[in-house]
Amino acid sequence: MLRFMKKFSYSPKSVGVLYLLLIPIFGFIYWLFPSFWARPLSPVESIYFSVVTITTLGYGEITPVTDPARALTALESLSGILFIGLFLNSLAHRYSEKESEAAQKREDEQWRPARLLVARHICRVHQMLFNSLRWIIKHDHHLDLTQHNFPPNFTQREADAWGKEQQTRHLDYHYEELKKMIEYNNVALDSSLHPKAVSYIVAAKDVLNTCKFVVSAYKDKDGSRWGGSFNSLGVFEMEATYKEMMELYPEVEELEKPIGPPPISADEIHELVKLSNEKCDFLDLRIIE
Repeated sequence: MLRFMKKFSYSPKSVGVLYLLLIPIFGFIYWLFPSFWARPLSPVESIYFSVVTITTLGYGEITPVTDPARALTALESLSGILFIGLFLNSLAHRYSEKESEAAQKREDEQWRPARLLVARHICRVHQMLFNSLRWIIKHDHHLDLTQHNFPPNFTQREADAWGKEQQTRHLDYHYEELKKMIEYNNVALDSSLHPKAVSYIVAAKDVLNTCKFVVSAYKDKDGSRWGGSFNSLGVFEMEATYKEMMELYPEVEELEKPIGPPPISADEIHELVKLSNEKCDFLDLRIIE
């Protein structure tokens, strides 16, 4: 109810229509009760008196003679003052909204190049990080021991550890570049984009640490069981931010077209982690949801 009243009070059209409707409503009541006046009012006189009352003009040629009539005319006068105030307030609010929208549009145009640059870096890191995470988490992604000039005594686990480590080598650089890009364009990001970009950085750091943790587990030769954690909630937040950037800046899809396959989804990564926990006997990642 309060939301409806607030919406109504900010609509000049709604306030104006109700203000005009009060004129025939009160006029009909004045005509319906002839005892309110020294002589009965005609329909035209009733409407005329309603107009001069609601506008608080009060010419005085028609005067109520009973207390109910005086109370009714006083109510109409107060209603007129109230609705005129609401109408002027709604006009000011509408003007303020348009000015705010125009200012926001100018700001968006001014900062769009910087925001586009941040969006491009987020999309680039997202594609690299999610695709690398796919092969690092995947427990049955094995390298061919006959390739890459592995020594004769190299085990499959050592070869897989080497392959997974290669997937992480370029990630630190692009992650740091994204951090710098967000810091340099801090002023350009608005109150909506800035917290999302910062949250993306935090979640991306968790994913990067998970990648390095998994590589360390594969490189271990002592037969230890490695227990860690996987921030699944952060991965889903990263995916949501990535999709939002693609919607806000559709040109990014062409500018940052992935060289390899499209980035794997957060749902697929979640399932890969669960499968790895079931099939990999030396690695267990507690899923944080």
